[in-house]
Amino acid sequence: MKLRRYILVLPLLLAIPMMAQDNDEVGIWSEIGIEKAITKKWDVGLDLEYRAQNKSRFSAGLSTSYKPFKGLKLGIGYNFLYTCRPDKYKDKSEGEVGSDNWTEGYNFTKEYWYPRHRFNAEATGSIKLWNWLKISLRERYQLTHSRERTVEKQKHRVEHVKQVEFDDDWNEIISYREDVSDETETTVKPALTDQVLRSRLKLEYDKKRVPFSPFVSAEFHNSVGVGDHMLLQKIRTGIGSGYKFRKHHEISLSYLITFYMYDIEDNEVVRQDERRHAICLGYKYSF
Repeated sequence: MKLRRYILVLPLLLAIPMMAQDNDEVGIWSEIGIEKAITKKWDVGLDLEYRAQNKSRFSAGLSTSYKPFKGLKLGIGYNFLYTCRPDKYKDKSEGEVGSDNWTEGYNFTKEYWYPRHRFNAEATGSIKLWNWLKISLRERYQLTHSRERTVEKQKHRVEHVKQVEFDDDWNEIISYREDVSDETETTVKPALTDQVLRSRLKLEYDKKRVPFSPFVSAEFHNSVGVGDHMLLQKIRTGIGSGYKFRKHHEISLSYLITFYMYDIEDNEVVRQDERRHAICLGYKYSF
């Protein structure tokens, strides 16, 4: 039995070094959850999460779910998100160095944190094949609202102006005058309400008296609040396993890759083309 358990988690351990690339961003996500069964069909939960990545994030959430019959689970939830916007540097240099006039400069926005509120409603359908393979499809509607916020941006410019002078022997002397300017620009980020439809397909090994539950999953995030059609923002794939022990406790380890195609900033669509990796560690207590 012990050998069988190691075989179940071996694909996850092998996948981690093969999936990461040198230029990809890798982060650590950690989460803790508590789940209380009110009846056989109804439960409530509390969860805390922290994501240590480029855009670090802390979240706390409350949720409840109900199973009207076998194979179907309905749920609603609320999350408070506190997200970090990292330092943002943008080169604003113009012109060719050594020409009659060129400018060195940059815009810099310092890191800041801001709150968001997220509400979701979901339905999960599942079937079990061969008494060990659980296939589930989850459809989640997610609405996230962030309030208006004020952001300060530093604008630094050095303008180089060519000057030609002559000495007593009429030899040409070339120099450059530097005009330095620093100013702070205050901008107001408008309130934003983002609506997303998340569709997740998950295959999981689920067999009685086996504490390990390896899984693979793929989730599609479609924005439904911008324009007149759905916009595929990102795709998140994952591989991992849970481990149940002492009846009420479960720990999990998973590896996620998120492919970012688009993002919504200031109510505008921004092209991204990024890939981010995350190792997710979790613990849940159920009673």
